[in-house]
Parts: sequence; C-alpha cells; structure tokens
Amino acid sequence: TKVLSGEARRGSGTSPMSDQIGLQHSFLAAQAAGMTVSLTQTAEDVMFAGQIELQTATSSTAVADEMREQDLAQFPNDLHICCIDDSAAARRLLHFNLTQWGRTENVHIFGKDETEASEFVRKTVAVGRIAILDQHLEYGGESSLLGTDLVELLVAKQFQGLICMRSGNASAHDMAKYRNAGAHCIFGKDVSMRKMIEDMKVAYVRHVSDSELRLEDVMHADPSDSPRPRPRRISRTSRRASYLLNTPRAPVHPLHPHAV
Repeated sequence: TKVLSGEARRGSGTSPMSDQIGLQHSFLAAQAAGMTVSLTQTAEDVMFAGQIELQTATSSTAVADEMREQDLAQFPNDLHICCIDDSAAARRLLHFNLTQWGRTENVHIFGKDETEASEFVRKTVAVGRIAILDQHLEYGGESSLLGTDLVELLVAKQFQGLICMRSGNASAHDMAKYRNAGAHCIFGKDVSMRKMIEDMKVAYVRHVSDSELRLEDVMHADPSDSPRPRPRRISRTSRRASYLLNTPRAPVHPLHPHAV
C-alpha cells in the first residue's frame, strides 16, 4: 500500500536491493493520468495494472467520408443530364458512363456540330437538372464556340441546376474563368469518369440543399431589411454564340431532385 501511495521509504542510492522507486514512479505517472491502478501477487509473480477510460474522437476525414456517402445515397434516380462535347469519343464515354454510374436513362448528348449548341441550351433549360460542358467546341474554320459562352447563356435563362465544366484546360486561371461564367464544379479530362460522376452526384445534392436553404432565407426575410438585388452581370458572348440568346425561354423547373 505504501508503494502504491508513493509513501514507501527509499533505500540507499548504492543499495543493490530494489528500492521500489520504479514502482512508485509508475504509480505517480498513472495517478497523474487519472488511471485506476492495482498491484496483485500470485505466488512469486507480482502484477501492476492500470486502467483508464478513453473517449475516441472521430477524425475530420472520417466525418467528411461519412457525409460524402450520405450525399451519394441521396442522389435521385433518372435525372435529366445534358452534355455537350465536340469529340465523338467523349460523347460516347459520357453517355455510357452517366447511364451506368449516374443511375439515369435520361442522358442527352449534344455537340456533333455547331447547330446542336442551341439544342443543348433549349433542352437543358427545359428539362435538365445537370449540365456538363466542354470548354473548346471546335468544328473547323470559324465554327467554334466556348463552353463558358453557353454557361453564361444558361445563367441568363435562369437555369437553376448544377453546371459542370469538363475540360482538358484546368489551370487555376481556367478554373477562375469557368467559375466567373457561372460553373459550379470543374473536372479535368484526366479525372476518371467514375470519379467525376461520384463528385458530380455529391455536388448536385449539396447544390440543391444550398439552393433550398437560400430560398427559405428569402421567404422568411423581412423585405425592409433586404437591399435591392443587383442584377448579375453577364459578359459579352462570342459572335458565334450570340444567336443562341434568341432561343425560347422555358419555364424554370423546380429545384427539388425528385421533381418531375
């Protein structure tokens, strides 16, 4: 008992016998850590034991992974996803992978020629929930468009779904340009299709959730406390894309992912 309490008298520093200082130090360290200690002897065996209650903390990585899994599980089936790319191979890959991993048969692919750009905008505004655009849509000669021009058109027509850029040009300067046009997320073409689609699902669920929260804030806000909204500034689009502004404007669809 005196050993455990730290009260045992120390022997001479030159004594060849154990002075029990090591055991006393073990007890004092255990006491400082808030441990419950015990000392038991069975025949010639003496056992020192210490117990402490620990509370494990979940790491930020584990929390982020759990949230991601929840978002993936909430992604709805059969969303309308509209894509435009000037590469035939890219169009086939988008259609195959979005159908397989995106849990939808409603994949609409555009970009075979320049005229399909206007069809892409009309379809996206009318029924689309997600838009995926290539940046450089080149068809030879002067027949070329920029994905950012089409993004600005979607924003001008009040498309409220998720806008994704998928481009081989993904430098910091390029990404800033895409976001300034109105894109919500950006994927380099070096990202695997499956990874891109998983990230797209998470981004869509969070986009819808954030949009619903913003709508709720507006509905409960006091109009007298709110500054007059400023219109979004839309940059001038290229001469090749400007004709798309004349496409009919479809009614804005509901944001909820399960809306028809």
